[in-house]
Amino acid sequence: GLGDVYKRQESGVCADRNQDHPLQERMENKEINLSLKNKNMEVTVMPNPASVEKQQGLNQVVINKVQRMVEGKRQGVMETIARLLDEGKIAQDFIAPIGVNLRGKEKQPVISFRAADRVQMTMPEGNFSLHGNAISQISEKMGVPAKYLRELSGGDVWQKQLCATILNEHSGWTARTRVLIRAVGMEVRGVLSDSYRRLNSVDILTAFIREAANQGAVVSDAYMNDTKVWCETILPTPIEIPTRKNGTVIIFAGARFSTSDYGNGSVDMRSFLLNGACLNGMVRESVMRQVHLGARLPDSLALSQKTYELDTQTTVSAVSDLTKGLYNKDTLMQKAIEIQGASEIDVDFDKELKQLVQKGGLLKSEGREVEKLLMNNNPEDGVTGGATLWKLTQGITAFAREQEPERCRELHEISGQLMNRVKTN
Repeated sequence: GLGDVYKRQESGVCADRNQDHPLQERMENKEINLSLKNKNMEVTVMPNPASVEKQQGLNQVVINKVQRMVEGKRQGVMETIARLLDEGKIAQDFIAPIGVNLRGKEKQPVISFRAADRVQMTMPEGNFSLHGNAISQISEKMGVPAKYLRELSGGDVWQKQLCATILNEHSGWTARTRVLIRAVGMEVRGVLSDSYRRLNSVDILTAFIREAANQGAVVSDAYMNDTKVWCETILPTPIEIPTRKNGTVIIFAGARFSTSDYGNGSVDMRSFLLNGACLNGMVRESVMRQVHLGARLPDSLALSQKTYELDTQTTVSAVSDLTKGLYNKDTLMQKAIEIQGASEIDVDFDKELKQLVQKGGLLKSEGREVEKLLMNNNPEDGVTGGATLWKLTQGITAFAREQEPERCRELHEISGQLMNRVKTN
């Protein structure tokens, strides 16, 4: 199972914890020894054993730091896996109609809404409380502004009652559509299209961790909220990247996987880069955005069990192949060259941050905090050297380290998007 795959992979990391140079041996076995020819500059990205001696002191500090980070995250990873498994046991799916048959002058919807301590959805199966994500999805289906209804649903008693009233009123005037209702216990987390492709997230995440482990990687972090799960994996061996304007960057390369069973994002995989000096994370563009849409689900979900298994199987093999691809030497080499490229692009921090705020990537207050980090020029934050695109990405991801897990990962994506400006041949 998922827990066992993670534990097996973990024991591999800890086995060498008591040696003087815990991962040194692994570094020498896993020699990639890449030579970079970039603008007449030849550099070794993965040090060969001779230059390992020179860098050993610094690398060892960084390796130990990353290893401590991995160990510190272990509890959170275990809790994420436990939560995914536990919620899977009490998850329920229903196919139900919302709205009414307008032509048939039908006035009583099958599903109605009421307000108790939370806004609830009343179905033949019982009263289910509605998660904010589900409220947004229903409001979109009924043409009500989602933000407004979500605010009402989280407000005082009268606001919750108003929310239920609005939903009931709109139900009576909305043309009837079939939806897939996904609940965990007695809480509805998602109200989705009846063509939503249901997948077994446990199997898919297991495939991701297993394939990453086959590539020599370890789980560095994982997090799950009510509607989404993320998992990051890295090679425990750093890649040294000499840059022209921002010193030597020591990167632990890997892959990030995320998915949602409740319509809050598709199955998604990206390159993940961890800066060893400061533990700033970053993800690059998605290599897989598998939208959960398939054929219409039958009224009896038992009939679609076969489709569920086949769709999961297809996704498992796609995830395994993509994970292998993200750990491929050429991919790692490409990421190293892109970091060098980003260090050659000069940028105006003030202008860049204003643009990010205008486009809605950063809040105004976040832009100010990132600016402070860039001014401080602290190597502990991964922010050193010239005013380059690379330094800007590190300012954003240094800020991300202190944010909530969801926001932190969004900022990893925002900084990674900036890297798309690097054109490498």
